[in-house]
Amino acid sequence: MTQINNLDDIVRNGLCIGCGLCQSISGKNCIEISMSPKGRLEPKEVKKISSETFNKILNVCPGVVVEGLPKEHVDTNTKYDLLWGYYLQLFYAWSTDKRIRFESSTGGLLNGLSLYLLESKKVNFILHTATNPKKPMRSVSKFSYNKDDLLNSNSCSRYGPTSPLDRFHEALSLEQPFAFVGKPCDISAIRQLSKSDDRVNKFCKYLLTLVCGGSTEFTKSQDFIDSFKVKEDELSIFRYRGFGNPGKMYIKTNDGREFDKEYNSFWGEESTWRVHFRCKICPDAIGESSDIAALDTWRGGSPEGEDEGFNATIVRTKKGLELLYDAIEAGYIKKGDDLVIDDINDFQPHQVNKKISVYARHKGMKKQNIPTISTDGLRIKELYDLNSKEFNLKEEEGISSRVNKI
Repeated sequence: MTQINNLDDIVRNGLCIGCGLCQSISGKNCIEISMSPKGRLEPKEVKKISSETFNKILNVCPGVVVEGLPKEHVDTNTKYDLLWGYYLQLFYAWSTDKRIRFESSTGGLLNGLSLYLLESKKVNFILHTATNPKKPMRSVSKFSYNKDDLLNSNSCSRYGPTSPLDRFHEALSLEQPFAFVGKPCDISAIRQLSKSDDRVNKFCKYLLTLVCGGSTEFTKSQDFIDSFKVKEDELSIFRYRGFGNPGKMYIKTNDGREFDKEYNSFWGEESTWRVHFRCKICPDAIGESSDIAALDTWRGGSPEGEDEGFNATIVRTKKGLELLYDAIEAGYIKKGDDLVIDDINDFQPHQVNKKISVYARHKGMKKQNIPTISTDGLRIKELYDLNSKEFNLKEEEGISSRVNKI
């Protein structure tokens, strides 16, 4: 099997998700992250990095290694599901702040928790993804210190490319307590970094994530504005969803023109999502190593119309459970009905299919002499063994067509 010998091997083989942690480790003077012609944020060495620095990157890169919840975070009361992993509780939850609930992608759970963390002084800031204020079609990492920072950054789902970890070492260097909100792959990278950098567990107090459908390439967003004959530099607002649940894909130009599309008309067909290759082989899109994972709650996996916004939450750690109930008691979060795993399966059929398919996809990559992600504690081989031989063979062979699109 092809070995990973340098940063370009990770990118060239479709393993990079553009998280930015490699740049955070090396510094911008060594690694630069830019948009590729395929619409992906990808790192490139602009100055030769040392073998020591490259090894540090290899040990944390979510394109190289992804693991489940660290054993020290598995509480004695933790429940276990072969597909969904470890969890303490499952229930509906949403923000009690009407603005947060309306403007957020679903029920505002992650923004509501972030606001509680700031106003309760449990953390000094939130490191999260926000709209680039100068280029609203693009995303940047942001430090939010208060409600105004948090709510005026359009931080609801940013489906396009983003590098949430490009400033992670900057956050650590402040030596202040903070929380991180990002994708499951970002959370995994932070957990890996914590093994070699004591500052992570000391200062990054909470890891909050979403159950992730994948990061779309920038070309998907470009096609949307092209359909209305709008250019990127004309935009004043670009939203993937929100302002309702699920809300519309929406743009507004500097001269006041507005265009939108219903959620299902743009995102309804999975084959048109145009997600990164890395997302198609993701062994953990469900946030197994987070403290709390939030998800959509549409029966059958797709919305049938607009509603007020209801998240489901998968509480994975004791720390996460305490945070949620503190936020509920303080009035920031509303707890709804309890849920069971069958509900989560119904809400997220795409995740069920991906989780049971991914080992076969990795196996197919290896047969194509392409390196793939090393995993531990994610049970993907056990799930593979429960599939029919026909299903596994189809997924294994299917990777060949995907490989041509890396």
